[in-house]
Amino acid sequence: MNRHHFHYSFTILIACILIFGCTSDKEKIDTFLSEAQAYFDTAEYQKSIIQIKNAIQLDNTSVKAYELLARTHLKLGDAQAAFKAFLRLEQIDPENPEHKLQVASFYLLGKKRPEAERRVKAVLDKEPENIPALYLKAGILSDKQENWDKIEAIYLSILDIDSRQAKAHLVLARLYGAQKDFDKTEQHLKQAVAIEPENINYDKALFGFYLAKRQFEAAESVLKDLISKKPDDAEPLILISNFYVGQQKLDKAETLFLKAIAVDPKNLNSYMLLAKLLNSQKKTQTAEKYIQKALEIEPENFAVKNAYADFQFSNKQMVKAETLVDEILAQRPDYLPSKLLKGKLLAAAKDYDGAIVIFQSLVKEEPESTLFNFLLGSTFFEKNDFTQAKPFLSKALEKNPNLYQARLMMADMYYRQGDLYLAEDNVKKVLKALPKHYNANILLGNILMADNNAVMAKTIFEDMIDLDPNNPSAYFRLGIVNRLERDTPAALKNFNTALALNPHLMDVFTNLIAVYASEKRYTTALDICDTHLKKINTSPVISSIILNLKGNILLASGKIDQGKDVLKQSIEKNPAYITPYLTLAKILNSENKTDDAIALYTALIDKRPDQPSAHSMVGTLYEKQQKFDLAEDHYKKALEINPDYIPAVNNLAFLYAEQNKELNKALDLARQAKERFGKLPAIMDTLGWVYYKKELYDSAVAEFETCVDKEPDNPIFHYHLGLAFNRLGQYVKAETALKKALELQTDFNGADEAKKVLTQL
Repeated sequence: MNRHHFHYSFTILIACILIFGCTSDKEKIDTFLSEAQAYFDTAEYQKSIIQIKNAIQLDNTSVKAYELLARTHLKLGDAQAAFKAFLRLEQIDPENPEHKLQVASFYLLGKKRPEAERRVKAVLDKEPENIPALYLKAGILSDKQENWDKIEAIYLSILDIDSRQAKAHLVLARLYGAQKDFDKTEQHLKQAVAIEPENINYDKALFGFYLAKRQFEAAESVLKDLISKKPDDAEPLILISNFYVGQQKLDKAETLFLKAIAVDPKNLNSYMLLAKLLNSQKKTQTAEKYIQKALEIEPENFAVKNAYADFQFSNKQMVKAETLVDEILAQRPDYLPSKLLKGKLLAAAKDYDGAIVIFQSLVKEEPESTLFNFLLGSTFFEKNDFTQAKPFLSKALEKNPNLYQARLMMADMYYRQGDLYLAEDNVKKVLKALPKHYNANILLGNILMADNNAVMAKTIFEDMIDLDPNNPSAYFRLGIVNRLERDTPAALKNFNTALALNPHLMDVFTNLIAVYASEKRYTTALDICDTHLKKINTSPVISSIILNLKGNILLASGKIDQGKDVLKQSIEKNPAYITPYLTLAKILNSENKTDDAIALYTALIDKRPDQPSAHSMVGTLYEKQQKFDLAEDHYKKALEINPDYIPAVNNLAFLYAEQNKELNKALDLARQAKERFGKLPAIMDTLGWVYYKKELYDSAVAEFETCVDKEPDNPIFHYHLGLAFNRLGQYVKAETALKKALELQTDFNGADEAKKVLTQL
């Protein structure tokens, strides 16, 4: 073979291989993209991405591949991946304005305005009438908070280019609405609807406009027109049903929800909204059937399952609700609606710490959320932790000043803390907006009573009885006013009315018994206790409270042994109820049966290990027996349970001072107690005694003098003051104080020391 002929043949062969190789790759790319498009069309987006990436491996400059990749990522909600695809398209095809504008829109959403602005300007410089670019330019101006005239001009120019741009009409309607030019708002909304009659969003915007203007007939007309345009679409029927719910035309709403279900049996919204309507009307069983039908359609739909849990929660089926919520959270631990509901369930079960953990995590994720701040604040409020409740409720009110539930809680907190001015100020803000708000009125009445304005409080409670005669709260509060006025018949009448409405109200029953006890009508009080016990004998908790009251009446009437027996019955009925233990232990202590009292408190500790009071009381009894190590141990245990339990704080400080040990710690404890309850003489006396032991006599005198001013008949305070004056060398004052102490009581704890000091003066 000729060498030249061989070389020529070889060249032809190589060319053929290259041509056929390229043809083969092109066919593969087309196949991959064709399959990717098929997967895209059937919503199998992950499979679509696999085939697109196969195509890109063969040709990473394929515009068609990257365009499909971007659209697929958008369908999956993966904005970051879509953005990367559009960036690549911009690199591959830099002259394509559509790709440039897609990138610009992502930058604008990502708050990188200069990057967006540069691309929009580049497109408009070449194509001044490019409508998508003009929309983006208007968006950029809005982001820059430019004068609205400039923004308006852009949308008007879009309409000059294409008068059928419904979106421009919609945005102009919003602009004019913000400027309160409602005629132009209505005109542009109507034009948007006329241009795109099939786009339901424009009808919804027009409906919303009329609704906001309280033009209910016009709003209804829009929806009726929409239904006639789209008779086979469930959404217009759902819209008008919700409208009728707002108008309290509940029968119409129910009929149309049912029609929506008939039109589109797969539309879950219809079932859920109908169930909500029926549940609000106490048609619980029927409501549940519709939620269950929605679950049958999509059994793994978390939104429906959570709505079912919420339905159970609203009907106080807590176990069922929690089971559903836990099922959801096991699969999706961060599913927000279920996390919220879990927090509410925990709060309802009084597991406030568990609820707080959930709500704190939500606030951490969204610190500006009105709802999350309110839920966290309200949970702290229910826990009576007002210090932590206030900042979160304040934040919620900052975001939404009309959140009256939060404002009412703020008012209640101020009331309970004795700040009547701020309490009244907050509750009046609620009543200004909602003058007939029952609980706000009751709270205002309570505030006025605390401010010694019983006349105004009485008027409010009487008004609330007229407003809601079946609510016992106003009768109860009016009975309290009657007691202050010494109008016993009226007080009894109102307490009895409140109890007739709700026999389980133990605060009302306690006040009723207190009226009879104050008049020494013990037999009547005992009879009422026995009658009430028979009426509600199925409740051990309430029976225990009534038995405790009965025991106290017997004690007051001098029947000590009978009273002790009944208090024991109260404990047997409800071993977790603290009050009868305290009363019985006090009696045993007064009878010098200290060991029996200690045994009783020890039994209470076994039943209520969460309560610091029993430890503190045992500590005082051990202190009485001079078993100081045991006393100290129990005070410390009380403070382990609650570091702010003031009786234990105060008692431990005094114990340390008495023993001349841990005086710096004693001072810290005494100061802590005074910061919380500085007005109580017993606490100031402890602080003064610690100062005395630390030889800070001037500070001690200041505390003791305040104690004497507040309780001039307490011999201990005069005794301590006399000792402090003696140490300061003010012997005349010391003599006066010590003699006063002995004049008040000759045998107080310290009387011998007082007499000894007097002999040395």
